[in-house]
Amino acid sequence: MAPTTNISAQSRSESEPRIGGATAPRDPSVSSSPPSAGEMARPIQHPAGASPLRRLLSEGWLVVRRSVLWSYERGTWQYDLIVLAILAFIFLSPRGWFSDRPTLELSNLRHQQGIVELSRVKGTARYEVDARLVESLNLKAEDAIAIIIRQHVQKPCTVKSIAEYRDRNEILLGYIVVVEDLSKTP
Repeated sequence: MAPTTNISAQSRSESEPRIGGATAPRDPSVSSSPPSAGEMARPIQHPAGASPLRRLLSEGWLVVRRSVLWSYERGTWQYDLIVLAILAFIFLSPRGWFSDRPTLELSNLRHQQGIVELSRVKGTARYEVDARLVESLNLKAEDAIAIIIRQHVQKPCTVKSIAEYRDRNEILLGYIVVVEDLSKTP
């Protein structure tokens, strides 16, 4: 007499998933785990009559899709190549592509009412005066700057020097003014 095999409920549940209380056979083509690196690196299987151009385009699309979605495992040559491309972009791209350095713009001085004190040393102060404020007085630049500085300082002072401040497009942004405070001189 041949021995009979008794499959217990526990071993049956491991081999066949339960659906609504009943067991269903497991489909070997469906996997519940994510694909491994070996499965992902597998080339696309094309129909026998596919043209070489179609094969090339579909494989190229697969490489682009995997690169954009970062589907390669760490340690593979594809992963290393993507990392090298990113590092090359970071370190080898010209600064001109990213002209995001802060620059003084005319709008920076609006909240300061057109005048900013840059430094003060032993009775001498340096100010930056907005060109729009100077132009609004409809006077010569030297006369308008003297009036603006006296109103701002509210003390007796003399203007020692005036230098124009322009941006890289040679647009006049303002003036750098050196002022000597007469109330502090001996």
